[in-house]
Amino acid sequence: MASLTFLGTGNFLAPGRYWNSFVIDGTVLVEPSPTALPHLRRCRVPVEDLDAIVISHFHADHTFGWPFLLLELLLRRQGRPLFVVGPPDVEDFLADMLRLAGVPDIANASRELLDLRYVEVDGSWQEAGLLRFRAVEVDHVAHLRCFGYVFDRGGRIVGYSGDTRPCTGLDELAGASDVLVLECNGPHPPPPAHMDVESVSALRARFPRVPFVLTHLGPEIDASGIPDVTVPEDFQTLADV
Repeated sequence: MASLTFLGTGNFLAPGRYWNSFVIDGTVLVEPSPTALPHLRRCRVPVEDLDAIVISHFHADHTFGWPFLLLELLLRRQGRPLFVVGPPDVEDFLADMLRLAGVPDIANASRELLDLRYVEVDGSWQEAGLLRFRAVEVDHVAHLRCFGYVFDRGGRIVGYSGDTRPCTGLDELAGASDVLVLECNGPHPPPPAHMDVESVSALRARFPRVPFVLTHLGPEIDASGIPDVTVPEDFQTLADV
């Protein structure tokens, strides 16, 4: 079994919830959202305990916490590698962010003091230190590649949709998962770029035995009519999922 600690469960506009981000088993941070660092502190997850950081795609709500998180890592953690998993060019993307943030000192120090190891996803089963995972490309927006993941937690497969609309990649993730962390943004202007309650319900019909945990939530999401769905609150830990 695995535990999931939600640092935030909201969508890009964070409507009454903070930006989507969660930690698996206290060691894997999924999405370094803008508020990831203070919320790691609030949930008492030490950054020095992290083995890996996983990014689904390069939108701001999933990545803009990186400069703050990196400084905390410099202050708190040295001596063992930290793996950063993400789409192709993830290292260059994060380096560009540091340049735009005006923190070349942090960038230079991280190269000298932190053993950061970047892992670009390739669709196969891969390893990032102790983390075993496979990325599956999903359909989100035309200008960015987005990936969902399946994480092997000692034989228990935790899936994560990333940001997606209904697609074959999402069905592949659901079919491979023992539990699926699934976005439910709500209605979206066309062309659709996200899941809503109706598409979650349709996915449930195709995969009736996979529990869903909803995140990246828009306002007033009501999934109470869909069986075996959990809607966590910000800062909530779900143990033994």
